[in-house]
Amino acid sequence: MSKVIIIGASTGMGKDLAKEFATNGWEVGITARRLELLEELSREVSGKWHIKKMDAGKHNEAKAALDELIATMGGVDVVVYNAGIGDSSGQWEKENNLLQINAIGFAAISNHVFKYFKDRKQHGQIVGVSSVASQRGSRMAIGYCATKAFMSNYMEGQRQESTKKRLGITITDLRPGYIETPMTDGQKGMFWVVPSSEAARLMYKAIVNKKDVAYIPGKWRIAAWALRNAPAFFWNRV
Repeated sequence: MSKVIIIGASTGMGKDLAKEFATNGWEVGITARRLELLEELSREVSGKWHIKKMDAGKHNEAKAALDELIATMGGVDVVVYNAGIGDSSGQWEKENNLLQINAIGFAAISNHVFKYFKDRKQHGQIVGVSSVASQRGSRMAIGYCATKAFMSNYMEGQRQESTKKRLGITITDLRPGYIETPMTDGQKGMFWVVPSSEAARLMYKAIVNKKDVAYIPGKWRIAAWALRNAPAFFWNRV
């Protein structure tokens, strides 16, 4: 039985992705700050579940919790970093928290897991849930877009290292567009919105197919291209 750990699985895409893995016969480890939500999730779908409390913003503690979970499971094949928050207030206290979870938290875990697979000469997979928002900076969500760009860039570097050194570590960058989750509730101007369960199905498919980069759903690749190539004089006035 293949084994996956999903960091940030209490709600939204992380929760639905965990259910997708369990439904397909994987042994699943799930983490979040709220244990009661993880326990509810483990009762929704039958399977072999492992639950661990984790605050991705407390980096050393998060890495220790991950090690304990891996030991309990007797190893891991895929680690998915889905922990993340959104904030567009511009208040530094909130933005700093966003940076600590979305960017530094991801780097701490991804670096730790990369070393885990490398030291064991194991063919494993690291999955980061970034965003179409990684393509450009935006006045509407300055910190959020920056953290997603950081994630994508970090994963590209890890992918290059794995390829150059023939480590056999797959790095998958998932880039969702607008998804129906608690984070997007009440937001205006969204289009091509898909339910979280549908996004999870597409994410699962991209993971098992070991994609380098996958837009969720795929048509967001068109929008991403347009964002990347929009001239600065136009983008700065949007």
